[in-house]
Amino acid sequence: MNHLIKWALCWTIILYSLTGFSNILILNGLTHEHAILGESAQVNGVIKLKNDADTPVKILIYKQEYLLACGQESNFSSTPTHSYSLTRYLSSPLSEKTLAPKEEFDLPYSVALPQSSSNGSYWSVIMIEAADPITSSDPSGVSINSKVRYAIQIIANKGAFESPKLSFLDVRYNTKNQQLSNSQVVVSLKNEGRFSAKTKVSLEIYNDKGEKIKIFESLSRRIYQGKCNTFEVDIAGLHKGKYEGILIADNGTDLFASNLELSIE
Repeated sequence: MNHLIKWALCWTIILYSLTGFSNILILNGLTHEHAILGESAQVNGVIKLKNDADTPVKILIYKQEYLLACGQESNFSSTPTHSYSLTRYLSSPLSEKTLAPKEEFDLPYSVALPQSSSNGSYWSVIMIEAADPITSSDPSGVSINSKVRYAIQIIANKGAFESPKLSFLDVRYNTKNQQLSNSQVVVSLKNEGRFSAKTKVSLEIYNDKGEKIKIFESLSRRIYQGKCNTFEVDIAGLHKGKYEGILIADNGTDLFASNLELSIE
């Protein structure tokens, strides 16, 4: 089975994953976004936690950089390495906390950007980590100690939002187990603006008569300024043949399109 996509640009995948632990729940989401407008340069927020266990649980709380680079895997660091780092302006009064069984707790934090800071999206993460590892056993009977954590993204958008330009860097065809039902078009985009943008990619498919026959969509993902992200568009149900397509990246304000020729044989 041969598959062909014609495109003009290239890129590699950035992967980002979060781990969670069953005893501690984050009740109000893993991304907290704030707008900083006018003279105000400080905002406050809370991370709502719950200990869902029947025993006390101790957690550790600390800041990390969320590092992204086009063509490389994302990772975390304790040292700021980019001009839009929020770490130096982000604070929380606690470094650890023991939650009683079934206790809910609001972890406060504040962001204080200097008035002189440039407009744009600043970001960092607050880590919520279990102090004690979780012990489990694999089928062979070997005990495994896993220390897991949540990474909660904190984003501060300073100034009036400017819709960023999105560039198509790479488009490729991907199959799983060589089955058409698992086929994907994988799209890599770069954010050329100053603000991060939550983005969705859709693929409109046309037959040789120019008739639109299908529309496929990816999940929404955030692209930080100057960074890249990858979007998987499942095209299950698309039969063998040659198609014309239009890829559309929607950042919530503007649309960016690229033509596509797709051949499934």
